[in-house]
Amino acid sequence: MTDSSEKLESQAADRKAMRKRKEERAKSPVTPAGYEKRAVMTRTEQTRRLHELKARFLNSKKLEPFVKKLFDIAMDDEHQGQMSAMKLIADRILPSSGFSSEDRKSSAVQINITGLQVSSIEEKEISPPVSIQ
Repeated sequence: MTDSSEKLESQAADRKAMRKRKEERAKSPVTPAGYEKRAVMTRTEQTRRLHELKARFLNSKKLEPFVKKLFDIAMDDEHQGQMSAMKLIADRILPSSGFSSEDRKSSAVQINITGLQVSSIEEKEISPPVSIQ
């Protein structure tokens, strides 16, 4: 019985040591491949950073020449990147939702089902059934 209790104690000690090594690895600033760990941004931090970058881009003095060059490439039939420039303009600069006259709220499908309305019933003469014998 002492052998089994000693065996259990040694297994428990091994598990504690393994858990401790895992915790130390998790706290380490370096990954197992040798790369430095970086903190991941939260979604709110990503959104805030994206808004900051948009504001910098829109306030930049280089925005006007950039857009002009993009349109020049899109209109040049000989340019190699004409289709890419046209797609970029169509997808990003001229979104189709901005040109729709309907509100987003009223874009739901509406189905009306109406029945036939008969004002009077016409009676037809019914011939008696013909028997075949």
